[in-house]
Amino acid sequence: MNTEQTALTVSALTRQIKELLEGTFPQLWVAGEISNFIHHGSGHIYFTLKDDAAEVRCVMFKGNNQFLHFKPKNGMQVLVNGRISVYEPRGQYQLIATRMEPAGLGTLFLAFEALKKQLLAEGLFADETKKPLPKIPTAIGLITSKTGAAVQDMINVLKRRAPYVELVLRSTLVQGDDAAVDIVRAIGEMDDSGYVDLIILGRGGGSLEDLWPFNEEKVARAIFNCRTPIISAVGHETDVTIADMVADLRAPTPSAAAELAAPGITELLQLIGNFEEKIGATLGYKLEQTWQKMDHLQDRFIHQRPDALISRMGDLKTFLSAELKQLISAKVQGHLNRLEMLSGELSILNPKNILDRGYAIATAESGSIMHSPEDLEKGELFQLQLAKGTMSARKEKNTERDNNLGVS
Repeated sequence: MNTEQTALTVSALTRQIKELLEGTFPQLWVAGEISNFIHHGSGHIYFTLKDDAAEVRCVMFKGNNQFLHFKPKNGMQVLVNGRISVYEPRGQYQLIATRMEPAGLGTLFLAFEALKKQLLAEGLFADETKKPLPKIPTAIGLITSKTGAAVQDMINVLKRRAPYVELVLRSTLVQGDDAAVDIVRAIGEMDDSGYVDLIILGRGGGSLEDLWPFNEEKVARAIFNCRTPIISAVGHETDVTIADMVADLRAPTPSAAAELAAPGITELLQLIGNFEEKIGATLGYKLEQTWQKMDHLQDRFIHQRPDALISRMGDLKTFLSAELKQLISAKVQGHLNRLEMLSGELSILNPKNILDRGYAIATAESGSIMHSPEDLEKGELFQLQLAKGTMSARKEKNTERDNNLGVS
């Protein structure tokens, strides 16, 4: 027998094994623990699936692993669905994975913590990345199931508190394998429309498996990259999802999200009242400034117009002339009053008034006024000034009684 003619080449043998294995195991589920996990820069992931007795190489291409709702890691127990194939260059058989699920609830928590740790390190939870909510939104988008209780709760609260807000509902799946993709699509549609000021992403309570779409990485990144502010309200108060951590604001329930989304009518009326007061005060201040500025400009204008300046100076002259006349009149009247008073006093001291009352003034021939009979010698002449004339007299004798003068 010619062994050289009957021997298979390595590639031929590998090809036959490949055809045999792929024909025997077209599609199957395999359970095991992940090890040697590598997420290649191309987007493909490579890992080994093992148990206590054996292991098998696995590859999951980018087209399939982008739909994973958890982050695989070493030591995680998983269920892998795929087909057996042979990598001919190395002659190794491997499992081409098309789907992977965590094995059990404990694995879900591990997946949750793994993704939470990764996104935290990337900064998706950082406060500085949170967008501020609009103070008075005019349109709010609701992303939730149209048949759930959550949507009715949000609509009732918003219609009661803020009937001025327009509500836009984008019904979406909130549970199941296709929910995450639908949620991502809904966020993108709302954001791209540019119609709403705020988005509320919500659903009612449920188990970890029920809420899992809100723990998927693709949903977290869609929320983070959304330009429109998002409030996350997933589950009950004790439920916390990755979506809650990435969102701009987390509400404990859908009803609470509606309360936080828009101010109530009473609060808004109070706000309007405060604005009116501030506007009134501001307008008053601006008017005062404008008036002062107009006065200043008017003064400048007058200085630049000689005719206007001359007119103003003429007005000033008229005013000052009137003031001067009043001052002169007051001064003259004051002096007249003073003159009248002095005239009265002088009239009292006038000797003629004394003569009118029957008195006389005796003067010597020298013209000096006599004050005593002793001022004349006997027989000496003197003059008597009376009220209506003068007369001459001579001293005849001195009386013993009162020194009366005799008159001849």
